Amino acid sequence: MYDLELDVVISKVSELGASRVLLQLPDGMRPFAVQLVSAINKATGASVFLSGDSCYGACDIDIDQARALKVGLIVHYGHTQYVGDLDVPILYLHASIDADVDKLVEAILPELEGYDRIGIATTVQHIHQVDEVKEKLAVKGFEGLVGGGTGVTPLDGQILGCSYGTVIAIKGEVDAYLYVGGGKFHPTGIVMSTGKPVIVANPYNGEVSRISEDDLMDIAKRRMAAITISKNATVFGILVSSKPGQNRLAMAEALVGKLTEAGKIPVIIYMDEIRPEHINNYTEPEVLVNTACPRIAIDGIRGIERPMLTVNELEVVLGSRRWEDMWGDSYMESTV
Repeated sequence: MYDLELDVVISKVSELGASRVLLQLPDGMRPFAVQLVSAINKATGASVFLSGDSCYGACDIDIDQARALKVGLIVHYGHTQYVGDLDVPILYLHASIDADVDKLVEAILPELEGYDRIGIATTVQHIHQVDEVKEKLAVKGFEGLVGGGTGVTPLDGQILGCSYGTVIAIKGEVDAYLYVGGGKFHPTGIVMSTGKPVIVANPYNGEVSRISEDDLMDIAKRRMAAITISKNATVFGILVSSKPGQNRLAMAEALVGKLTEAGKIPVIIYMDEIRPEHINNYTEPEVLVNTACPRIAIDGIRGIERPMLTVNELEVVLGSRRWEDMWGDSYMESTV
């Protein structure tokens, strides 16, 4: 299913003379892990270790494991580069998957009724087929538009769970968006960033669904409820992740000052992954403020029952930002 680019991996291992390699795989690729380890080891003679921790994105580089294992290379599948250079070389591979574009476009046609100009977005696994999707839409009488890549989403049409610059760039030109991929996580981010409906075409099971303005309203109600409850709280736990692409300790320390000035009691809780079993025994904080991936707060974590705010939502609580001004481009972009 995946393009594993083993020739690229083997070439890089040989180029660096790496005798020890750490392999980072997202969950969907882990059933192929032993095959990958065996192929790399056979071709290069290198000892290959599998990272057993999370691999949520290119922000989630397991540099601590790499250092402990003294590896000469991290092979990171499923994402484009996000963090800057670290002290261990990192090879990023897309793990591309081909979708049946003809079948996909035929399946979404009923959902496109009433729209003329369609923004196209996807993750790195399908980015190589964006132009093909655009061409097939044109055959059916629709104009497909693709936002240019920039910054942490360098490929045209690419989105991340925390970054939607390519769709924001064209939101004034489109009637709706087409997201090629599985699940609601990424298309929900498109709706939050643009306020426009998203048709979801799942290339894995052929299902077509829609994320609409009504879904956005449901999210808004939940977020406003968390903000309202937090205004009466005294003790705030500020969550900081040690993941290289999510570590915002300086931001957390700035929030300590703001909360203290407002008469609140802040405490920083530092961890790798934000999980309920790591947090729930800290019972004194009434509200949690997440400085890591903003989607952690927005989507919630099962088992954490206290309000969890984004940094921007905390500014609404403290009166330095207006709720109405957050929606759209800047909801998930922290400015502190």
